Amino acid sequence: MSSEHAGHSAEGSSFPEGGGPAERLRFLLRYAVLAPSRHNTQPWLFEVEGDEVRLFADATRALPAADPDGRQLLMACGAALVNLRVAAQHFGHTISVEVLPGHRADGLVARVRLEERWASTPDAEAMFHAIPLRRTNRLPLDGREPPEGLLTALLREARRERVSLRAVEERGRRAVSEIVAEGDRLQWASGRFRAELAAWTRSNSSSRPDGMPGYSFGMSDAAAFVHPLAVRFAGAGRAEADRDRRRAFGTKALLVLSTPGDAQAEWIAAGEALQRVLLRATCAGLYASYFSQVIELPDMRLRLREAIGERGVPQIMFRLGYGLEVRAPPRRPVDDVLRGFDATPARPQPLALCAPPAPPPGPGAATGARPAVAQPGSAAPIR
Repeated sequence: MSSEHAGHSAEGSSFPEGGGPAERLRFLLRYAVLAPSRHNTQPWLFEVEGDEVRLFADATRALPAADPDGRQLLMACGAALVNLRVAAQHFGHTISVEVLPGHRADGLVARVRLEERWASTPDAEAMFHAIPLRRTNRLPLDGREPPEGLLTALLREARRERVSLRAVEERGRRAVSEIVAEGDRLQWASGRFRAELAAWTRSNSSSRPDGMPGYSFGMSDAAAFVHPLAVRFAGAGRAEADRDRRRAFGTKALLVLSTPGDAQAEWIAAGEALQRVLLRATCAGLYASYFSQVIELPDMRLRLREAIGERGVPQIMFRLGYGLEVRAPPRRPVDDVLRGFDATPARPQPLALCAPPAPPPGPGAATGARPAVAQPGSAAPIR
């Protein structure tokens, strides 16, 4: 992947060394927003307050048909956290992250605090420079083997987030590829699924900063113009199933990320692990694309788990390989996803890997108070 094809524009001005923590965090969000997401929905919002940035899941960008539980939405948020951490280290900082467990009415996923100065490493630098180069490649990948030792390195990256990574062995490929094909047929038979996919499909000349332009599928301008209509009304299920069956069966590296359980915190961890794996693969010049249908359909997910002998819960299956360079998809600028900014330091609150249980209210304490939420375009509330 050549640097000339970096595409995702995170560059353009220098890191504000002389600025305060809030300005530095706002700059780092340029890299957070380059994380992958299903249909390129970019389902995240941020609030910056002093040395803290809060990450919210943007439910308005959910995919009820393709991602009914919001699992991939939270995985995308987890991937954004990794980009934020890697970028912070490149610019000489470390960060503390607290992931908020369970559902919250305000959609808060995590609180991140900019911490002390931190010396980067050559390994971290390679990961940082991979952020703007990482791509989802929906085109055919060639038959070259991944570099020797790469799969072991990817396994280590996943383990850093307490997530397992398994390569689908040759003896299980045929069964898994048939599960992929059946998942395609079932999804494409749904009018809701096709309408949702069409809504996030764009022409090559679209000025929208999200979704999937036709060039992401290798389409000409003319083909991309009519593609949304074809998705919505044409019966493409059989063709999609045949194509994905071949790709799942023939790819040199077919991988499954799994977690011990299936709670929201584990979805976020899966997204973090996936992004670390993708950045490491990008360093080696490889692209990835996904087989989401085998995860989002419960029966297919169970069959996949049995076919590969996985004791954990599969969260995503994807292929890795070499291929033609692809153009970067559109991205929302930071100003579009930053709904609150306040340079005033936030009230000190310790961060933890897991949020501690809330203490019982004291005598006379008010109950039933709802958390404050910043409105779009306003400063973040002081907590």
